[in-house]
Amino acid sequence: MTEINFYISGYNTLRSRILLACRLVEKAREHKLQVHIHTDGYNTTKQMDEMLWIWKESSFIPHISDISNDLTNPFSEPVSIASDYAPTKHCDYLINLSNQIPEFFSRYTKMAEIINQNESILTAGRERYSFYKNKGYTLNYYQL
Repeated sequence: MTEINFYISGYNTLRSRILLACRLVEKAREHKLQVHIHTDGYNTTKQMDEMLWIWKESSFIPHISDISNDLTNPFSEPVSIASDYAPTKHCDYLINLSNQIPEFFSRYTKMAEIINQNESILTAGRERYSFYKNKGYTLNYYQL
C-alpha cells in the first residue's frame, strides 16, 4: 500500500512548492528511486522542468516532461514530469503538485503531497488527506 507524506510549506507561492519538490526529487534520487511529478497543467510542468535545470548550481537532475519530450518511454530518465500522463507500471515515488488525487497514485510505493498556505491549495489538500485516511493509507504530516 502506498505511503503518503504531506509536506506543508509555510509560504503561499507555486515557486515554494516547486523548490520543495526539487528537494524531494534530489533525496529520492540519492536512493536511486524512479520519480514521477504529477502537475496541474502546462504552467506548473514548465516551471518544474526549468527549476530542475537551475535550482542548484552544483547539480542537474536528468528528467523528461510532457512538454519537451514524448513520454512513451518515461523511464528513459530517472524523473518524469507531466499533467496528463498516467504511468502504466508500478513506480517508486510520486510527487503530486496538482489539487487532484492522481488516479494512478496506488501504483507507487511512496507519494508526496506538497501543500502551501494558499487557501485553495490548503482546502484541496485537506480533502485529499481525508480521502486517503478514510481508505486506510499510511499518512505522515510534515509542517515546514
